[in-house]
Amino acid sequence: MAAPMLTVLAAAAGPPPPSFPGLLLDWHADPLVIAGLLAGGLLYGAGLRRLAAAGRDWPRRRTVAFMAGLATVAIALLSAAATYEDALFSVHVAQHMVLTMLAPPLLALGAPITLALMTTPAPVRKRITRLVHSAPVKALSHPMLAWVIFTLSLYVLYYSPLFGLSLRNPAVHVFVHAHFLLAGLLFWWPIIGVDPTRWRLHPGARLGLLFLMLPFHAFLGVALMGSNALLDPAMAALAPAWADPLAHQQAGGGILWGAGDLVSVIAALGIMVSWASDDEKQARREDRRLDRDRAASGPLRPARPGQQHRPG
Repeated sequence: MAAPMLTVLAAAAGPPPPSFPGLLLDWHADPLVIAGLLAGGLLYGAGLRRLAAAGRDWPRRRTVAFMAGLATVAIALLSAAATYEDALFSVHVAQHMVLTMLAPPLLALGAPITLALMTTPAPVRKRITRLVHSAPVKALSHPMLAWVIFTLSLYVLYYSPLFGLSLRNPAVHVFVHAHFLLAGLLFWWPIIGVDPTRWRLHPGARLGLLFLMLPFHAFLGVALMGSNALLDPAMAALAPAWADPLAHQQAGGGILWGAGDLVSVIAALGIMVSWASDDEKQARREDRRLDRDRAASGPLRPARPGQQHRPG
């Protein structure tokens, strides 16, 4: 009993007020997070080197997106955000928004599964394909189930004892971070639609999932903005003397609402642009097919003088 109380009392002093350049220099050496990020970056880089050695091209935008996704995870979990996440609810929400709304679509745009399929030996490719098309992955990645997990996760966290437990228990805290990142990947993977998946969605369905998610995030954000009581008493104990925990809870609601809408609108615009581009490509393919059909039918012969065409 004494150890948890000492932890709370130590945390009550809280971190110092944010300052510049202190925020830029405040980084944490979390071995688990660093190992995961390094593994992802090194594996992706190895795939790029194999492609280059084989003389095959890979879109630079994919590499930039994937590395940006890893960087956003690092910022969320290793930067000053990790210092203030328990003390300030607004930082806590911003961290979760990065893990669910920013890092996953960037990682999905990097197409790591496609890169792996292009650069690994045949036995490994078969195992990856079997995994992607396996029954458990098919069930978990079903777009509607992924939407439910993604949309309701924040409600379950903030309006259940899990939130207070995550503030007190480091293992639960790590689990929550991993869950949000995985839930984001499950939701965004079919929406981005670059890598192989059992659920290939029409662009209209992708837009539908995005717009279906918006009101749920907005409602939760508005509810937190208008709240008059803390979600958990531990928030008051962990808050530093210079911060109002209720004000930061309300600010967190604004971040949840605004950031969720902003990212969703950007993603929707990207889907619509891609949709229009696909339609143009399809139209060009159809034009080429018609041209080939006309060429195969032979040139039109001019009518002889005095010969009239009679419809058959």
